[in-house]
Amino acid sequence: MSLLLEADLPAVTPTDAPHAIPRVQGWVTPAHLMMVAGFCLLFLYHNYLPLFHSDLWGHVAYGEWILTQRQLPTVDPFAELATGVPVWATAWLGQVIFALTDRALPLEGLAHLFALVVLATSLVMTAACFERAQRADVAVMAAVLAFGIAWSRHAVQRPEIFGQLGCAVLLLLLARWGWLGDRTSLFTRTQSTRRWVLVLGMTGLFTLWANLHGSFIVGLGILCIVACGRLIDRWRVTQSWQAVWCSPQSQGEWFVCEAAVLGCCLNPYGIDLLVQTLAFPTHPNLNSVLEWYPLEMVSLEGLPMALSWLLTALVLRKSRREFSSAEVLLLVALNLAVMLRVRMIAWYAPVWAVVIAPHLADLLQRGTTGFTLPKWFQQRSLGSTALAILCVWLTFALSPISRPVLGGTPRPITQLLSHQTPLGATQWLLKHPPEGLVFAPQWWGDWLAWRGPPGLRVMATTNAIHLLPSQCWQDYLCISVAEAGWSDRLDRYRINTLVVSRELQPELDRSLERSSEWQSVYQDALSRIYVRKSLLEIDQSSAMVTRNELRERP
Repeated sequence: MSLLLEADLPAVTPTDAPHAIPRVQGWVTPAHLMMVAGFCLLFLYHNYLPLFHSDLWGHVAYGEWILTQRQLPTVDPFAELATGVPVWATAWLGQVIFALTDRALPLEGLAHLFALVVLATSLVMTAACFERAQRADVAVMAAVLAFGIAWSRHAVQRPEIFGQLGCAVLLLLLARWGWLGDRTSLFTRTQSTRRWVLVLGMTGLFTLWANLHGSFIVGLGILCIVACGRLIDRWRVTQSWQAVWCSPQSQGEWFVCEAAVLGCCLNPYGIDLLVQTLAFPTHPNLNSVLEWYPLEMVSLEGLPMALSWLLTALVLRKSRREFSSAEVLLLVALNLAVMLRVRMIAWYAPVWAVVIAPHLADLLQRGTTGFTLPKWFQQRSLGSTALAILCVWLTFALSPISRPVLGGTPRPITQLLSHQTPLGATQWLLKHPPEGLVFAPQWWGDWLAWRGPPGLRVMATTNAIHLLPSQCWQDYLCISVAEAGWSDRLDRYRINTLVVSRELQPELDRSLERSSEWQSVYQDALSRIYVRKSLLEIDQSSAMVTRNELRERP
């Protein structure tokens, strides 16, 4: 047949086409060009995204403290009310990376790091979906759907981004090994060299992940669930548990799980880190934090979850591919996790995309039977390749990450930081350093402890919610919404200065404004600062005494 095809082709001689450019396998098609443009837009969006005003700064402060003290903290160095409560720095390496980045390029470096990690995660996720679907269009579609489902988590800059990258790498490995589908496991006696490479790779992945962020426990759960699904699939074939347990494939797969657990234990805390990370979600203080709430259907997370359920139902009804036990177990486990804790949507979305990708490919293949794309859309050409390179270059040139290389005016701090960052209140506090404990919204506490006056003591920070005694946290919540007894609680903690969010704490703002004990000393559209009048009177009396002493001097 190859001879017939060659005979049908017209002969092309140097005389007929003296300037003909040979086709190179490495050139891209217009379809590839569209994918490149999509990833460029993704990077550009995240590079311009302002830095979040919440716990990002607590992580940077932790990393700077670790670098300065050359040790891990045993107690929280920024939350006075958490003194004596042991700290488990589950994200110490991620925090150090944040601090080093901020040292190298203050503020801007954190935006660049965030955009690069998100881009890497998206590329790895697309590769994992392609490994399952064997179609580039379906891989991109599944990755986009995963991005949309977890949309509410993408603006949060914290060490969690390293955990999401680790999850994407894990899913790529599982897809490549065939653990999620019907392919035979790579762990046979004739592949011992490759087996050890995979084992060491998995150990290294979980070692890094366990030191970068506490979400490594999710990856460990995914790996064990998949291994259980593989056992069930083998049992369905052999109907013998003994044959399943004794097979080299099963032994090799569980050996990988053991290697992953070993990798998780290679951290400054050893196996205790696993225990503490498992116990962390049960802390009672987290019940008051939005991202630890159960799933609500009318919310930023509920609507995307409903969409994923509809798509899953369509796939179950129409796909001819059989769901493996690992796929079913993963979907069930992650759905339950999201229902209990809405923040788990960040891990549900990539798992859902990788599981659903081959089934979407089957539906599209049957739904588009007889339909073919234009020939030019699939042809590799120098023009498409040149446009792809130009697209990458323009993205680099237009994004802030290029300014250290190409030059240009740095972005003003108002563009770098979220509009919810209390810049004005911070400047006032720097000029008038408060004494004693300061009440501030916990989502501003990390920023104020990092960028406020040296030694500023705030009542609560986002990173210390689980470290505060339950009574202290309940007192903070009571003051925050001006419940009955809020003034007595301020007296109990000897708080003389309050920083109030005018948008999110309107009841407290109105109560302080009506109170005869407090006086507003600073306000802007975002925040207001109150100080006890008795403290102001003492300061004024001291100033009067000083002026009188100066007058009496000869």
